[in-house]
Amino acid sequence: MAAKSTNKKSEKSEKNLPEVSKQTAGGIGGAVLGGMVAGPIGAIVGGVAGALVGNSSAAGKKPIKKAVEKVRAELPAAETVKKLAAKAMPTKLLSGSATKKSTTKKSATKKAAKPATKAKASAPKAAAKGAKSAKRAAKKRG
Repeated sequence: MAAKSTNKKSEKSEKNLPEVSKQTAGGIGGAVLGGMVAGPIGAIVGGVAGALVGNSSAAGKKPIKKAVEKVRAELPAAETVKKLAAKAMPTKLLSGSATKKSTTKKSATKKAAKPATKAKASAPKAAAKGAKSAKRAAKKRG
């Protein structure tokens, strides 16, 4: 009995849905995606492109499948990409031979040197600020 009730429901829902051609669906989908990516001009271009893809899909040409095959033929194989990346990358990064010990020693010496220079630079600034505030106070009084 449950099977009969589900068939009736699906028949009713199919009757309520309008027939939409592939051209229309492609045009609307392309317009929505184009509008999201490039605004109003993208919506127009995407709608036209979607309608063209929908039209060729309705003719049975399978345009998406052909496009994917062409892109895959143009792309190099994964092994070729790895070889190119290995040539472009420095050997230290590929082997992982860089250690943190060498970097911590350099940063420790730099940190020790910085406070001494800051103390020297801050003394004249403090004196200049003191002189400026003294001048301002004198102007207010006189």
